[in-house]
Amino acid sequence: MKTMILYASTYGYTQECAAKLSNELAGDVLLVNINTDPVPPLEAYDTILIGGSIYMGQIQKRIKEYCLANADSLKKKNLGFFISCGSAENFNESVKNAFPEDLIKTALSIENFGGEFRTDKMKLSHKLIMKMVAKATEKDNKPPAKPMPEKIEKMAQTINHSQAM
Repeated sequence: MKTMILYASTYGYTQECAAKLSNELAGDVLLVNINTDPVPPLEAYDTILIGGSIYMGQIQKRIKEYCLANADSLKKKNLGFFISCGSAENFNESVKNAFPEDLIKTALSIENFGGEFRTDKMKLSHKLIMKMVAKATEKDNKPPAKPMPEKIEKMAQTINHSQAM
């Protein structure tokens, strides 16, 4: 079985998650950063896993556009979707905003890999937004963003199991 993990990463956390996921999957796995790598034809792959980070409730534009432009071909594949989002309570809304509904319905696995605020790498505008988010999170007694490596393992197990059948 051949798997392609297609992702977009703004500050590196999603890229690290995609790499960890690729190490957990059985078979041939290709990692493709949609922002820097050429995207190969889908025909060569049995499974396509697509993900990106969520900022202001939205995934990277190139991921969304790719899913919309290739929806018919993607429906014929084993699909999985992942997001990197620090706000677990907004998971369903974030997924709906990120990926086409008809593709979500066919997915074998949909996961939130959590998040990290890497303010040292952020643009000034994102730093300011993150400071406001952190204050609101603290005020509402919500847990801060954290990595969720167990969700990476869960997705890998689901995909590996589906490919073994």
